[in-house]
Amino acid sequence: MKIFISIICVILVIIIGCQQNQGKREIAAYNEAIEQIKVDSRYQWIVVLPGLGCNGCIQEAEVFMKNHIDDERILYVLTKISSLKILQQKTGIRIEEHTNIFVDRGNLFDIPTNNAIYPCVIQIRNGIIFMYAHQKPSNPALWQLEEKLK
Repeated sequence: MKIFISIICVILVIIIGCQQNQGKREIAAYNEAIEQIKVDSRYQWIVVLPGLGCNGCIQEAEVFMKNHIDDERILYVLTKISSLKILQQKTGIRIEEHTNIFVDRGNLFDIPTNNAIYPCVIQIRNGIIFMYAHQKPSNPALWQLEEKLK
């Protein structure tokens, strides 16, 4: 019985350690990308929309962008987009007409974890990531942002 409990404890430590390491890698990747594109200080939020990944989550992010495109506190980053023309048709947004849309042609926001398939909401304060959350079936990050914007 003691061996079984010891094995369970070791497995839990490994799982928790890996999750913390993943979070550190994500923050480091996002910070580096934010520095490289020199995000304007007027933005309080960055919404990263990947072109590939969780279809339902990405569709929610596209609807969110369509509904909040005129909110100048939000920078939209489009990464890993296979066709801007199709995205414009789906959302009805002409990308070149909005200064708060950044097309990430270099995939700077393609983070090195499994969460790269999910849209991400990043809150920035004084040019530093204050918090971030991925829009997943289990985590309504965009709904939470919508509530904060009211």
